[in-house]
Formats: sequence, structure tokens, C-alpha cells
Amino acid sequence: RVTVVEQAPTVMGRNAPAPVRDYLLARHQQAGVRVLLNSAIEHAEAGEFLSLTLQNGETLTADTVIYGIGIVANDALARDAGLETANGIIVDTTCTTAAPDIFAAGDVALTHQPDGSLARVESWENANIQAQIAAAAMLNSPLPEKTPGWFWTDQYQDNLQFIGEMQGDSWLVRGDADAQKAIWFNLQDGVIVGAVTLNQGREIRLLRKWIQAKKKPPMAALVDETILLKSI
Repeated sequence: RVTVVEQAPTVMGRNAPAPVRDYLLARHQQAGVRVLLNSAIEHAEAGEFLSLTLQNGETLTADTVIYGIGIVANDALARDAGLETANGIIVDTTCTTAAPDIFAAGDVALTHQPDGSLARVESWENANIQAQIAAAAMLNSPLPEKTPGWFWTDQYQDNLQFIGEMQGDSWLVRGDADAQKAIWFNLQDGVIVGAVTLNQGREIRLLRKWIQAKKKPPMAALVDETILLKSI
């Protein structure tokens, strides 16, 4: 028996669109998982069992507790060297640190954004691409082409893959999520900017090309499963 205590009002709130969050929440609940949203732990005590008291006064007991607290970046070496850090090593878009001959890539890197904010992308693909960017910058070679962000998660028998922009209010669905086979499309002004596949990972390569090309597919064809995506 599993209980999930989530402080946020939804699951995967940072990196999944609303229809996908709704699907995942229902999927876990159907599997018997109790999900407590907008909940936080006030007190924890170890005895014969682990006891957790929530802020609403409810007490939970468990044999095992897994607690996700985020990461603390190992930036001590950079900090001691006098580089700019902030729970991570601050870099520009070429992965260059405050010292022009020192580079950082991967989960430890915080990249300056056009609006002045700092962003960390914690994914295998980002670390792989940033390594290529850093190497090109070191060699004064052309930087690799920017590609849409991509990551995945396996939950139960489901494989979900996320590509491109996840923020947006205009999502279309192709297929049937209840049948565990679907694709959600994020459209902005008719242009596809992101997508999430549910057990349709073979389509990611095509979706990446569409996003890079700023494709504006016909919406009716997009959601019609009788029409092959590659023919659109």
C-alpha cells in the first residue's frame, strides 16, 4: 500500500501539462495509490513504525518513507575557485563560466536566460547536449543546433516521452489515453511547439522535426488516427 504526500496542488506540476497530469493522477489512483495533494508533513517520528503527522492533523504510519527533497549541486570546487555560483555553476549559453577558460555542463550548470533568470535542466539529454556545446566552445567551433528539450518517464507499463515546450493552454489529443495510447500536442497560434507521447515513443523523432520546423499541421488531421502522422 502506497500513499503519496504532495505539497503541490497537482502531480508533476513543473514539467507536465494539465491533461497529462490528470492522466497520471488517475493512473496511480486506479492502481490503488492514495495521493494526498496540497499536503505537507508537520512531524515525523520513528518507533515500531514510522509515523508522519500532516499539517492537517492526519497521522500516517509506514514501514518505509521515501522523501524527495530536490538536489544540492556539488559546486564547491567552482565556488572555491571564485566562480559565480548559486546552488550550481552559473554559465552562459556556451556553457562558459565567469572564467572564460572554464566550462560547466549537466545538472550542476545554471544557464543565464534572455530574461536574466537562471535555469537548470535536469535531464540526460541536456547533459549530453551541453557537453557538445562546451566542447565546441572550447574549440571555437560552431555550436550544435539547438533542439527541443526531451525527457521520459516509465510509470507502471506506461512510457511517456516529453518533447519541446510544456507550458501552454491549447493542447489537442490524438488517440485515447484511457486505452493507454495517445499523443498530446501543444499548439501556439497553430504551430506545434511541444508534445507528449503515451506509449507512442516511435513518433518522437518526427515530432522533434516538426517542432524545429515550426510546423503548422491541420488540426483535423492531427487528431485523426486514420491518417498517419508522417503523411501530414
